[in-house]
Amino acid sequence: MNDPCGAAYIPEIKEYILCYQWHPGTVEPGNSAWGMARSKDLITWVDCFPPLRNGPPGSYDPHGVFSGSLVSRVVNNRRVVYLFYTSISALPIHWSKPYIAGCESQSLACSTDFGHSWHRYQENPVLSEPRHGASTTGWRDPFVSTWPSLSALRGARPGTNYMLLSSGKRGRGPELVLYESDDLLSWTELCVLFDAPLETPISQHASSLHIGKNFECGAFFTLNGKEYIITAVEEDPSTTTRSATRYVLWMCGSLSLTPNGTPTFTPLSHGVLDHGIYYGPHVFRGAKNEVMLSGWADEDLDASPALKITQGWSGCLTLPRELFTLTRPLTPADPEAVDAHLWTRDEELGTMTTLGVRPARQLRGLRSGSMIYSLEALRHLRSKSYEIEARFRNLAGTELLTFNVRQSPADEEVTRIIFSLSTHSITINRSASSLLHGRLTPVSGPFKLQPGEDLHVRVFVDNSILEVYANGRFALASRVYPSRADALGAS
Repeated sequence: MNDPCGAAYIPEIKEYILCYQWHPGTVEPGNSAWGMARSKDLITWVDCFPPLRNGPPGSYDPHGVFSGSLVSRVVNNRRVVYLFYTSISALPIHWSKPYIAGCESQSLACSTDFGHSWHRYQENPVLSEPRHGASTTGWRDPFVSTWPSLSALRGARPGTNYMLLSSGKRGRGPELVLYESDDLLSWTELCVLFDAPLETPISQHASSLHIGKNFECGAFFTLNGKEYIITAVEEDPSTTTRSATRYVLWMCGSLSLTPNGTPTFTPLSHGVLDHGIYYGPHVFRGAKNEVMLSGWADEDLDASPALKITQGWSGCLTLPRELFTLTRPLTPADPEAVDAHLWTRDEELGTMTTLGVRPARQLRGLRSGSMIYSLEALRHLRSKSYEIEARFRNLAGTELLTFNVRQSPADEEVTRIIFSLSTHSITINRSASSLLHGRLTPVSGPFKLQPGEDLHVRVFVDNSILEVYANGRFALASRVYPSRADALGAS
C-alpha cells in the first residue's frame, strides 16, 4: 500500500472513512486501485470492500485509480460522498520520463450510502488534459474543498469548490494548479496558485530546502486565520539527512490577487512536515473540524530487497496526526538559525507562530493501565509496541540525550534516538538496528529549542515503525527491521 488518498468524517454514522492506494496480490508497486477502512475513533479500523478498482480495457482508468480526496456534503437532505481521483490510461508516469498524451485525467465517483457502494460519474473524466500537454511532468492527486478566505478575496460565492492539482512543466519547474466549480461536477481552470523554477531554494534563510522537480499530493487549508499549503516534493538534491530525495513541504503564506485578478500564494514561512520516510500526505477534517493528517511510511530502500517478500506486505500508514497553530513569545530575529524559516513573526503582538504537528489526541485511547515513571524502570520494558513520553527541564543547551529502542540484551541490535541540543538536531541512528537486513543510514532533522524552553518528546514504537515527535513542531518517521526475537528492550 502507499498514499492515503481520501478521508472524511461522516457525522450521521459517527465514522471516519479512510481510503488508500493499494496494489493487491503483490508487494511491488504497480497500477494501484483504492482500498478503504472505517473507524469510530481513528484507532481501531475495519477493512471494507474496495471502493474503486481499475476500469476495463479501453476506458479512461484501466491502468490505475490514483490518489485524490473525499468530499462529504448534504445534497437535497441526503449525505453524498464524492470521491475524486486521478484516472490512469497509460503507464509509466514519472517526472523524468516523456509524458504520454492522455495518461492522466481527473475523475469522480459518488456514494449515497455512507461509502458502502460507489458509482463512477457517467460524464468522467471531469478534467481531461493538463495545461502543458507533452511538456507536463505530472498532473494528479486532486484535493477538493471549499476555501472561504479565497472566495472572499475573489468576491466569489462562499460555497465555491476548489480543486488543487499537483503538476509541473518540463524545463520550468513544479506547480500547483487551481480549478473551481459550483457543483463539484463541472470544473474550469482558475490559475497556477504557486510555482517555482526547478530546484530553487525556498527561501534565503538557513533552510536548505529546495523546490525539487515535481509536486505531488498538494493540499490547502486555513488554520486560525492563516493560509497553508502542503505538498510532497520529488527530487530535492539538497536532502542529506532524510531517507530519500523526496519530502513533505508545508508553507504558511498570503493569498493575493495579481493585476489580472487571478489568485496567487506567497510563502512567508515554511518547513518539513516530517524529516523521515513519511510521504503522500493527506489532509482532512476531524469530527470537531480539527485539521488532521494521514501519511505513508514505505519500506526503507536501504533494507534487504528480500525483506518485503519475507514479511508478505509492503508499506503502511503512519499514526494519524493533528495540525495546529503553535505560538511562542517573540525572540530576537536570527536569520542564520536552523529554524528561522519556520516562524511567522508578529512584532506588534510580540509573538511568533509556526505550524504545529502532534499525534492525534484519539491515540491516547491506545493506552492501557501500564505506566512507567522512571528511566530505571524503563530498562525492564520488553515490547515491540509502546509509547515513551518524557519532558526534560532546566536544560543548558549542550546536552546529548539518547533513547535506545528495539534493543537486544547485549546491544547486538539497537536503535538509538539522539537529541543533540548543541548541534540542534534529532537523529535516529539505525546503524545497529538489524543484523540481518543490512546497515540502515541514520535519519536526522534540525531542531532548536527556544530560550528557556523544555524538551517534550513522544516516541512511538510499533514493530518496524518509529515515530518521534518533539515540542509540537518536529516529527520524524522511520523504519527499522530487528531480526532477533529478544530485541524488545528500551533504555
